[in-house]
Amino acid sequence: MPTQLLALGVIGVRLYERILTSPAQYSNELADHIVDEINYYLPMAPLKEETLLFHLACEIHLALEECDEKINTIAGRHEAAVIVSGLIAQTKRFSHLYHD
Repeated sequence: MPTQLLALGVIGVRLYERILTSPAQYSNELADHIVDEINYYLPMAPLKEETLLFHLACEIHLALEECDEKINTIAGRHEAAVIVSGLIAQTKRFSHLYHD
C-alpha cells in the first residue's frame, strides 16, 4: 500500500488517482502525467510540500524506468505507486537539509 503517497493529503490522493486512472500505456507517459499533476498543484502548495514535490517531479522519470515498460496493468500501476511512495519517503528523510 502506498501509504507515503496518501499521507501527503490532497496532493497525495490526486497523484494516486492519476497513477491509477491516467490513460498512459508506458512508464514515461505515466511520469509525464504525474509531473503535470504536480505542476498544477505546486503554486498552491505550502513551502515544505513544494520542496518535496519539486524533488519528486525531478526524480519521477528515472524512478519509473524501473517499472515494466508497459504500465497499463493493475500490477504495473501498483508498482508505480509503490515507487512514488518510496521516492516520497526518501525525500522526507532528507528534507531537513532543505529547511532551517
